[in-house]
Amino acid sequence: MSLRPRGRALVPAAAAVLLLTACGPSSDEADAPRASGEPARTTRVELAAPPVRRPIDQARLLPSELAAIGRAESITRAACMRRYGFDYRVEFTRSLHATMPDRSYGVMSEDQARRYGYHMAPDVDPRVPANTRKESDLVISEQPRTAEDRKIHNLLLYGTASDRITGTDVERLDGPRPPSTPKVIGEYRDRPVREGGCYEEARTAIVGDGGSERNPVAMDIYITAFQQAERDPQVRKAVKDWSSCMAAAGYAYDSPLDAGTDLPTARKPSADAHEKTVALADIACKEKTSLIRVWSAAEARYERRAMEKRKEAIAAETERKAAMVRRALEVLGRTEGAAK
Repeated sequence: MSLRPRGRALVPAAAAVLLLTACGPSSDEADAPRASGEPARTTRVELAAPPVRRPIDQARLLPSELAAIGRAESITRAACMRRYGFDYRVEFTRSLHATMPDRSYGVMSEDQARRYGYHMAPDVDPRVPANTRKESDLVISEQPRTAEDRKIHNLLLYGTASDRITGTDVERLDGPRPPSTPKVIGEYRDRPVREGGCYEEARTAIVGDGGSERNPVAMDIYITAFQQAERDPQVRKAVKDWSSCMAAAGYAYDSPLDAGTDLPTARKPSADAHEKTVALADIACKEKTSLIRVWSAAEARYERRAMEKRKEAIAAETERKAAMVRRALEVLGRTEGAAK
């Protein structure tokens, strides 16, 4: 099958937003010629450390790591489309570090409580309309004008010869698959087109063959250990002590996970002075009762027990995570603006 256009060349689509939401060529530099012997410019990219470190984090992908992987995939996907002559560029709409904060035990930082109450920082709060944009936008020049143009565009990007791509199509591409050698399904402008298109090429380059970036064993241990810790006698005592402390301050909450949900500003874009006062009392009671220390220690105990039973799987997922993050950071380090 040939994907050579009949008549005029295909004109790329307008703005396609890709979910975030983890090597191959990487951005404008991936396509730009270099003088012989000229080294690639590289910037060291460091991701923010989590407020609570957990044993399972060696294999579980943290929000900041998932953001880096998603950003690197977008860059690699755009570079792939440029090889076919499409004017794809990646425009990042927010900071790499603007990921959802850890709220495992409710509000966890005095600074966050003082500035935002129980709300998230504005650049990560999904309730603020201006911040519902995705991690990055694939910006291209012009929308395809015909169904034939859309089919060619979608085949190159997604490997799907359809003039309409649905959310189900994208979810299917994001899901785990058995490792396989990609088949060449055609050509466009004398370049081969692989099965799965540029979407699959980017996932293979960053995530690796066959799969989703979610390490399932690690995620299962992470979720299960949290649930077990909630029922742990030491945690239940710490929560009860925290609740008594809050009651003494004039606030009735049974659990830190419920704190602030009853306030008038809970569904509004930002906190008022009263909400911040309650959140600061919350933090003070957490410190007085050592709630975060007790709860996170219980989680860690349950995680270690589970990890001991799944040593081989955790070792494999730890190695897989390290490779994904390394490849993502290499791409971000070579791409101007991507590491911010």
